[in-house]
Amino acid sequence: KKKDKKKKDKKKKDKDSVEDVTDDVDELSIGSDAVGDDDARKLAVEGIKAFLKDNPDASAEETAEVVINQQMASALKSYEKIHIFLCAVITPNFFKNKEIESYSETIKKITQDNPIMQRHLIGAVEEICADLVLEPKHFPVILKQLFDQEALSEDVIFEWAFDGRSEYTRSSVNEEIRSKLRGQAEPVVAWLQEDSDSDSDDSDNESDSD
Repeated sequence: KKKDKKKKDKKKKDKDSVEDVTDDVDELSIGSDAVGDDDARKLAVEGIKAFLKDNPDASAEETAEVVINQQMASALKSYEKIHIFLCAVITPNFFKNKEIESYSETIKKITQDNPIMQRHLIGAVEEICADLVLEPKHFPVILKQLFDQEALSEDVIFEWAFDGRSEYTRSSVNEEIRSKLRGQAEPVVAWLQEDSDSDSDDSDNESDSD
């Protein structure tokens, strides 16, 4: 019996020692049956921060896996993973610290180039501004950086720009804030439109020359 107990203890120990990039943050994971969504989100954000602090050289794949683990362990909806990640990594010093550039690959791993997830990405940036982590003037800067890093497509930005308030707009983003952010983003939208029109004209000229 003692041998059987030792075997069971050894199996448990071996199982506990399995290497997994999500192990560092398991203690901070929590289900929605224990707390509300807001608290679950906060704990998920803290879990991601803890992982990044302890693993500064983690790859985009490892970090994305931790984010997904936190989202699932907290019983949050799938699209929440981009929200909790941005809340964990974006600070008022995002430009100086090159945070978008540093985490763009992880963002792309999380969104998987999915237009719906990219809409949630914009919604997450809006929310960060509404929560006063960033100022409204920072909103277009982040949009442009996300576009430059190929984390946001031109089509998705246009769709957001002309949709107005939508299902992707967070409840914390009231209409006054949303409208202000849209106004701040107008130079970026106009620049993309000019670039798109220029590409279209070039294509027409090439067709005419043929």
